Amino acid sequence: MSQQEPRLKSARHIAAEVFAQTVREGDRVVDATLGTGQDCLLLCQLVGEGGKVYGFDVQQDALRRTQERLKKQGIAHRATLHLVGHERMAEFVQQGVRLAAFNLGWLPGSDKSVTTQAQTTLQALDAALGLLAPLGMLVVCIYPGHAEGAREQDAILDWCSQLSPKRYTALWHRFINGGLGAPSCLVVEKIK
Repeated sequence: MSQQEPRLKSARHIAAEVFAQTVREGDRVVDATLGTGQDCLLLCQLVGEGGKVYGFDVQQDALRRTQERLKKQGIAHRATLHLVGHERMAEFVQQGVRLAAFNLGWLPGSDKSVTTQAQTTLQALDAALGLLAPLGMLVVCIYPGHAEGAREQDAILDWCSQLSPKRYTALWHRFINGGLGAPSCLVVEKIK
């Protein structure tokens, strides 16, 4: 008899499950933090030929790595990538987005002093909420294991606690026994 794999693997795993349950062929979605392009690739696969992924990052290396990953799979045409901060996404994307994904922190394998920042992340979260279609989802992987990440988590949770329950439903997935600094996943659904 084979052993089953754990279902509660990580914050990123939870995020990917929300992506798969939410995004459909033809949807428009946002990848607010491109990083190495893993989320962008998954989102491009989910939106299919008729959809579009709008990606944002402040590091040229993130755009390059994402573009290479998408080209390798033959789906680079499904994404439009922007070398700008995620707080500016509303300048490039129209309302009606099905999902906006954030994977905070730093670009793996790069300078760890270059991280997402609480102030601009809050601006980006506000922008993303404004772009979401009804029943659209905001998915945020939070990494509080470094000083700016801890500040960012506190700011995000405070921001989220102030969302109107008549307009949004918010759920924070946190691994209680993961210790201080364990990654978590915040999911916000726009009700109307």
